Amino acid sequence: MTKLIQLKFSKIKYSGDSIGDDIRLRIEVLNKFLSVDKRIKNGTTAEINREIGRFETNQKLFEAGLRITVIEKDILFNDVNSIDGDIKIDTSVAKSQPLVYKVQIRETRSVLGKIWGKKIANFEIVLEAIVGDIELYTPDIFDGWLRARDAKYNEIAFPAYIKVKPEYIKNKREYFTPLEGAYYNQLASIKLQADGSSYFISGVKHEPMAKAAYSISTKSFILNGKKYQTVDYPDAPWKKGLYDIEIPDYPHGRNDQYTEAKRQKVWFRISHEGGRYLHVGSRSLGCLTIIETGRWLEIYNAIIKARKGDSMSVGVLEVVD
Repeated sequence: MTKLIQLKFSKIKYSGDSIGDDIRLRIEVLNKFLSVDKRIKNGTTAEINREIGRFETNQKLFEAGLRITVIEKDILFNDVNSIDGDIKIDTSVAKSQPLVYKVQIRETRSVLGKIWGKKIANFEIVLEAIVGDIELYTPDIFDGWLRARDAKYNEIAFPAYIKVKPEYIKNKREYFTPLEGAYYNQLASIKLQADGSSYFISGVKHEPMAKAAYSISTKSFILNGKKYQTVDYPDAPWKKGLYDIEIPDYPHGRNDQYTEAKRQKVWFRISHEGGRYLHVGSRSLGCLTIIETGRWLEIYNAIIKARKGDSMSVGVLEVVD
């Protein structure tokens, strides 16, 4: 299972001789860089708590090289030293893992070729590694739907940015559990990509729930201050009130019906029962149908990552006069 390692610069301890109190530290790990300026007195420890970087791995032992540079800044002389070290992190250990490195700096002074200085300062740098299960999500691909199979091998589909828990890989298929949406907590699987890699992505940030409105009188859908023209169905009038907008459930319609409407097969059900949806189109049988087909992608992008917090909804719709 893929793990996420968060590596932090936790604290620094200054001991030995005093060579000044204006310290700069630079840490480099796998092309991640952190530079920190800190005033610290000799004989004290300073808390830093700054993130160096995050790393993904599927290895039990994560190993990497690092370089730490400590500089005592001075108007005339900068005393500096660097060390090269190794990071070894056991990804099976869930608790915080401290990593301690020591850098020694000898004070140097030089004028007209004359060098002097006997003070030696010691710096103890403590890093902290925090290991956790990485958050993985379905990608936004093709027509907006990632095809997979359920436990009975029936075809199912997932919209973009569904949070999933990877379970295991067998016979070139990756088994996973969706943690939200229509197939919440049901085991599913998907064939690995041609190069053997996973379809799932990381680095997705869900947004706060979307707040939309629909005006019955003007037939306008309002989202983030923008209005979109809709069409209604007289035989199925809307009633005023609040309705949840669901995470998309399954592909609807065709891809070629409105060529200018990207992600047109992604519909959002309104309420948790019945057949009313928010979708793009030219007519309605009771749904909230956006007839400005070229603007559908605006709506899609605005709400596909939104979450209400109930594992089922992207937000709420208020129907008004």
